[in-house]
Amino acid sequence: MSKKNKKDEVELTSSEKMEGKLNSFLSRNRMLLIIICAVIVAALIVFIIVDNVSASNTEKQFDKIDQLETTYSELNAADATSEGYQAKVDDLKAQLQDLAKGKKYPSLKAQYLLATMAFNDKDYQTALEGYDAVYQNAKGSYLGSLALTNAAVAAEEKGDDAKALEYYTKVWDEFGVSAAEAPKALFNQARLQQKSDATLAKATYQQLIDQFPQSEYAKLAKSVIISL
Repeated sequence: MSKKNKKDEVELTSSEKMEGKLNSFLSRNRMLLIIICAVIVAALIVFIIVDNVSASNTEKQFDKIDQLETTYSELNAADATSEGYQAKVDDLKAQLQDLAKGKKYPSLKAQYLLATMAFNDKDYQTALEGYDAVYQNAKGSYLGSLALTNAAVAAEEKGDDAKALEYYTKVWDEFGVSAAEAPKALFNQARLQQKSDATLAKATYQQLIDQFPQSEYAKLAKSVIISL
């Protein structure tokens, strides 16, 4: 027999031995393997069910916040002295509070609307806390920058210029040109700076003019900067 044939025979024998060991292992552990496979399949089924339920619940929450936002807009346009108005407002608040428990968009939007309703009621502290909570959980999104800007307005309404300036400054520092509220934030930042530091205010007004030359706030800044 040639060396090549001997080598093939050795390799075949090794392969047969490996196959025998595998068959023996499968035979001895057949039930265990069946149980493991059954557990894996069951886990996958549970995961798919949970994922589908979660997706369904999320979709319902989006539909709910759309509905509540529509109700909010309708109440804003309604006569506040009309019969049943306050009952509708109270019902809206209750539904928003139920939805506000969470950190997904529908919950954050519900928190935002509750803060806005508090602001409209001149409860600026509650509005400030609500807006700040939305900002903390929605950083990097348009809702985060919007909430931060409104938190600044609420702080200023309650007489806390230092906190308002902090929030206005954060809008630009954290969101930059991506924030639709950036021109407004820069203008108000400069306006508050102007009370104590005209040079710094002038620099912020100029930054606004340079970054957003077509903005209405830039036009206002141009008229203010002349007198500084």
